[in-house]
This record gives sequence, structure tokens and C-alpha cells, in this order.
Amino acid sequence: MVPHATEHDTLDFDDNESELDSLNDYGRSLYKPQQLQQQQSDESSSSLLLSDVDDMNNNNNNNNGRRPRRRNADLEIKPEIDTGEVSDSCFSFKKLWKYTGPGWLMSIAYLDPGNLESDLQAGAVAGYKLLWLLLWSHIMGLVFQLLSARLGTVTGQHLAQLIRQVYSKKMSIALWAFAQIAIIGADIMEIIGTAIALHILLRLPLWVGVLITTVDTFTFMMIQRYGMRKMEAFFMVLILIMTTCFWVEMVVSKPDVPQIFSGMLIPIVPKNGVVQAVGMLGAVVMPHNMFLHSALVGSRDLGPEPTVRKRQEANFYFGIESGLALFLSFLVNLAIVVVFAQVFYKPDAPENVELPGLADADAVLKRTLGSSAQYLWGAGLLAAGQSSTMTGTFAGQYVTEGFFGNIFRKDWHRVAMTRGISLVPSMLVAIFAVDHFDNMGELLNVLQSVCLPPVLIPILKLCASTSVMSPEFTTSTLMHLICWLLTAVVIGFNVFLFITHISSWSSLALISLFGFFYLAFIAYLAWLPLDYKPKATHDDDDGWMAIPENDDEEISLRA
Repeated sequence: MVPHATEHDTLDFDDNESELDSLNDYGRSLYKPQQLQQQQSDESSSSLLLSDVDDMNNNNNNNNGRRPRRRNADLEIKPEIDTGEVSDSCFSFKKLWKYTGPGWLMSIAYLDPGNLESDLQAGAVAGYKLLWLLLWSHIMGLVFQLLSARLGTVTGQHLAQLIRQVYSKKMSIALWAFAQIAIIGADIMEIIGTAIALHILLRLPLWVGVLITTVDTFTFMMIQRYGMRKMEAFFMVLILIMTTCFWVEMVVSKPDVPQIFSGMLIPIVPKNGVVQAVGMLGAVVMPHNMFLHSALVGSRDLGPEPTVRKRQEANFYFGIESGLALFLSFLVNLAIVVVFAQVFYKPDAPENVELPGLADADAVLKRTLGSSAQYLWGAGLLAAGQSSTMTGTFAGQYVTEGFFGNIFRKDWHRVAMTRGISLVPSMLVAIFAVDHFDNMGELLNVLQSVCLPPVLIPILKLCASTSVMSPEFTTSTLMHLICWLLTAVVIGFNVFLFITHISSWSSLALISLFGFFYLAFIAYLAWLPLDYKPKATHDDDDGWMAIPENDDEEISLRA
């Protein structure tokens, strides 16, 4: 990697510009206004310099007022929705509507194909007994989602940018690796899930469905160009489709309502449902969703210098809309658990019974509830896969450019890179591992749980830091302890999972080695103090991940 110049910044414009305009702009950066005023000895020279300045100003006006940006500058989130002045009333539906949106996009990750597979297997192996874990997973997810949203609202930056500022380069890269692994694992499930839905509805081969999913991701991402509101409305329609399809199936399955409430209140983990319990925790609370939510709240305009009351108002309404969105996602997940508890679960079934997965769930529903249930499942799965694929793309963009800076010149470059990272492993799974996809999906959900603590710990430390957050918004001592306790529960689940997978001396050695380094890293991350530095300016940015835009820039950097 070639670092950028330290004395003079290499300038670049997004729109088409002539070479002469770019040279004029670069030339102006070498002359400060004071220098222009002092060089009056030669009138012709002075007029030439001033004409250059005027040309640059005219060029900026023609460029819609955009300023030249650095290639490694952070990806800026443009606030599009004006939230107005602080409301004097305790609650306003009009205000809630202005803040409604980020929470619903965030909730898509709680309805992705990985969650659907986790739900159907939990219902198939344990009946209603894991509903309590589903409920508390959503509650825990809401707590951490609100902390992530608070980070974005109070600091004006999202989680990836803040991590890059408070940790060393090596630690930032390690945390990026955990986040990226989680994104790839989730994307594989989302892309394959969409391909399975297309196979159910249109009988297309899986590899064809993977290619279609990749192409239509670009198509749907064009919705973003029409504004945040239209994109949020599109996602809400997809959530409505999922809710309708899965709840119709639940009603048709004739569930045992008292057993549903009993399952939500009595904490039981059956012996043969441990893997499904850990997988449910990892599938519901997804690491990359924390990065996404902290960035999405930046779409609301709080003003150039929002007051404490304005930020408190934003946190209040973001909390309400996030709670409503996750409550609906809980109801959708509950419906899937209940359906497969009704159509597949048998209390006296042997422990080694083969569980259904996304690939054959339609056959189970067709056999028990009729052919219409098969297509309802396919439609709901398609909506889940498409929506989560797009939000996964957004999360990948914020994670990549939050850790590495704005390294992409065009939006489609960013989409192509984040899709390409997931497309290759998804295609390999579709071609070579299609017969073992359900087992792989179970492992991918567990992978989410393993990658979760390295994301949660920075959130807890950032929210408790008075250097990062103003004193009015730091977490209280009680909330801080509760969040650390929840994080410890996740780590405990992972340790228990490691132990249950020991089946031989070789697996003991391998799991012990991995577990030692994993727990050592988690302990070091929890101990490591934050080294917060305010957002770097163009003059003091160290450019540790700067990437030259083109050959001309690389030549200028070497000069």
C-alpha cells in the first residue's frame, strides 16, 4: 500500500472534469489566501493567480458545490430526512414517522434465511421449548441495537469508523476480519436461501438462482438513488409479505396456544437441541447488523450542531421504532418455529433423526399442510432472501469503508466488491455442497455466535467512554453491567458449544487450540483500554489504509 503525500493532498472530483480544471484546483491548494495578497509586485502575475482562483470557484459552482475529496476519506452518510425542531410534547406520531425507517431496515437481518432455518430446526427438534430463547435473543438484540444507534446519533459516526479511531491498526484489522467473516457467512445463507426460493417457485437450478440473486441485487440497489424513504418503503413491503405468508401457515397448522406461552416463559434447552439453541442465538443477533444500524441513523438530519435535547429526542424515537420492528420480527420467527413444531416435532423421536432445512422445508409443508403451503413458504423465503441480501450489501459497504476509508470511486464499485466477496463461496456451495447445505447452514449460524463478542465488546466500551460519548449519553452503571452479563452469556454459549463438539483426541486438540486463542483474544479485547482520537482532518490523517486512485496519483505520491 502506498501512503498519500503528507505535505500536499492529492485532489479528486467525482464528476467529469477537464484536466486543466483539476490542475487549477491542485494549484490553488499550494497558495493560501494570505500568500495571494502578498504577491502584488507583479500585476500580471497577480491577476493570473486571481483568475485561477475565480476559475476554481466557478468550477466548484458548476460542480454543485462539491468539494474535492480524498480517496481515503470516510464514506459520508447524507442526512436526507429533516426531523425538524425538538418537539415539546412527550410523544408525537408525526415525529415518530420522521424517525421511522432505520429500525425496520435493521430488523431485516432478524428475518434472513439463516434465521428461518434456525427457527424451523428449533421447532422440529424441540417443539415449543426454545421459544423463550427466541424471545430473549430479540430482547438482547434490541439492547445492543439501541446502543449501536446511540453511538451513531451522538457521535455522528458509525461503529466501524469509531473502532478505527480507538484501536490500533492491528486490532482494527482483527476486528474487521471478525466482522467480514460474519458478513460472508450471513451472505452465503441469504444468497443460497434466495436461490432455494427461486427453485421452489420456478424450479430453477440453485446455481442459476445464485446468479440471478447477484444480478438483481444490483437492480434493487438502484432504489437507493430514489431516496431513503422509497427504499425504506420497499423493505417494509417485503416485511409485510413475509409476515403474511408465515402467519397464514401458522394459522393453518392449528397451533397449541397455551403451549406457545409456556414455551416463551419456561427456560428449557433439550439435550438434543443445544446446537440449535446456540445457532438461534447467533442467527438472531448478527454482528454486522450493529455496524448497519449505527450507520443508518445518519440518514436523519438532526441539524448542523444538534443540542442534547435533540439527540435525546432522536434516541427516544429510534428506540420506539426499533422496538416495534423487532417485535414484528419476533412474531414472524415465532410463526416459523410453531409451524414446524406442529408439522414435524415428535417428543419420542430418536436423537439422530434428520431435521428439515431450507432445501426440503417446502416438501415437509406440502406433505402436511397442502401444496399452497409450499408456495407460501417459497414467497416468504424469497422476500426474506432478497431483503436481507440488500441490507447485507449495505452492511458490507459500511464495514469496509469504515475500516479502510472511502476506497471506491463509484457506488457500483462498492456493490460489486461486497457482492463478489460473497458470490464466490455461495456459488461453490451451490455447485459442490448442495446435498450438505442444511448442515452447513447450521454451522454458519454458529459462526455468527462466535463472531458476536468481538463486536459487542467495542460497543460496550465506546458507549461507556466519556471521551467518545458526552456524559449525558454514556450508559449507566446498571445498564453497563447488564450488557457485560449478556456478552458473557454469549461467550459461555460458545464455550459450551466447543465442549460439546469434542468427540476424539484430535478434535480435543484442535478445539482446545482454537478455544485458547479465541478466549485469549476476547479477554485481551475486554482489557484493552480505548485510545480515542478525534476524527482526523486532512492535515493530520496518517493514511494508514490509503489506496491511490490511479497511476497519476501513485506517481505524485512517490514524488
